[in-house]
Amino acid sequence: MQEYLLRQDNRITTARYELSLIEKRVMYYILKEIRQQFVLTEGQRDLFSDLIVKINVSQLVKSVDSNDNYSRVKVGLKNLRLRSFEWDNGEVEFSEEWEFLEVGFIDWSKWKKKGTVEVQISNKILPFYVELTKNYTEYSLLVAMGLKSKWSQRMYELCAQWRSAGGFKLRIDELRRMFMLEGEYDRYAALKTRVLDVAHNEIKALYDKGECDLYFNYSELKSGRAVETLSFKIIVKDNENQYSLTDYDYFIRTELHSLFATATHPKNKVFVEKVMTVLRKNPDTKLEPCYKKILYVNQNIPAEERVRYMRFVLNEEFLSNKK
Repeated sequence: MQEYLLRQDNRITTARYELSLIEKRVMYYILKEIRQQFVLTEGQRDLFSDLIVKINVSQLVKSVDSNDNYSRVKVGLKNLRLRSFEWDNGEVEFSEEWEFLEVGFIDWSKWKKKGTVEVQISNKILPFYVELTKNYTEYSLLVAMGLKSKWSQRMYELCAQWRSAGGFKLRIDELRRMFMLEGEYDRYAALKTRVLDVAHNEIKALYDKGECDLYFNYSELKSGRAVETLSFKIIVKDNENQYSLTDYDYFIRTELHSLFATATHPKNKVFVEKVMTVLRKNPDTKLEPCYKKILYVNQNIPAEERVRYMRFVLNEEFLSNKK
């Protein structure tokens, strides 16, 4: 398979779902076909209608399964109809602004004797499959299709999303939510061994062989004796991690909403929104300093003191009229 870059909305990169290795590879191929047939050409781009994608069966099977196993690919495509992913917009649950979406990856598939398969994509999920804004994840289809673990696939996408920022932080409970691991690998040691290290080792091995464009290392941030958050460092081949304003904005917003528990504390939500409004008025001069302050707090301030300390820093350095 030739090198090809896929793009998908960041909302699907971080959405809550679980797909098997083969199911994910089938999904990658469908994304490629959507992009080739309807995004990069003058084809259909009406996101208010369902979309039917026609795929060559032999090319699909050859790309998805190295053993050329038609049956496994067929089952993978069938299962995509039964699978779904969940996304919400981060607002307080059941508030007027809150949105929650649960939708299937595909609506249906039809196999034809002429060697083609038709796949229908719902208009509810189509916007997630094509990059319509600046907030998208770009990654190598060749790398993604070659990965042999579903955990490697998800971690590779996350690293690709944060490539320009050079890293990101992710709470353990948020990682479990995204990967649908609630109730599995309850002990952190099991999660580390069965998920994180599997992904790290495979992606790093490919990087060392020159077959992957990045890899990640991670460290643990503890609250007392328990690991609460993971800090990921992304290493790319050119070793030039560029920071974008979009990445800063996303990192700050998600970190502050998590730190101040805005889902259950409406007053804190108002405070965070006020901070984001101020930062976005002067993004070139405000976002990077705020990003660095959050990193400092996470790395140097005890967990039980972070809310108080961060509120003080935000008030004094970003909300104060003294400056």
